[in-house]
Amino acid sequence: MEQQRETGDTAVGTRPAHGGPVGTWQERFRLPDGEFVSTVHLTPGGRAFILRGPAPGGNGAGTWEPHGESGFAYRIAERLVDEDGAYAGWVDIDHRAELDGDTFTSSGTSTVYDAEDNLTVRVQVEASGSRV
Repeated sequence: MEQQRETGDTAVGTRPAHGGPVGTWQERFRLPDGEFVSTVHLTPGGRAFILRGPAPGGNGAGTWEPHGESGFAYRIAERLVDEDGAYAGWVDIDHRAELDGDTFTSSGTSTVYDAEDNLTVRVQVEASGSRV
């Protein structure tokens, strides 16, 4: 069941009635070279933002949507920069998550592109999050 938030006559987004994933999350994700932490924020209107992440990325934006009874899916484009702060490419993060109260687990694919949009690597990623 979903609730619709309205401003005047205009619906600006939906979220699951159980509270859903709207809010700020500390996410831990595992890659072949280690475990990393990021801060992600999901808005009632379906936007997803990386507020803080590991270098060389750290910021990104995308969307989320409810998926199934207690799940949600999110897709975020995260920018990559080199050590001098110049644009180095981006990561396409595509995950499905299962929500359990103030925690979630997710899995999906991160596809990395260089500054010329050439695919450099695609990896499977497992993650978990806790509401901040």
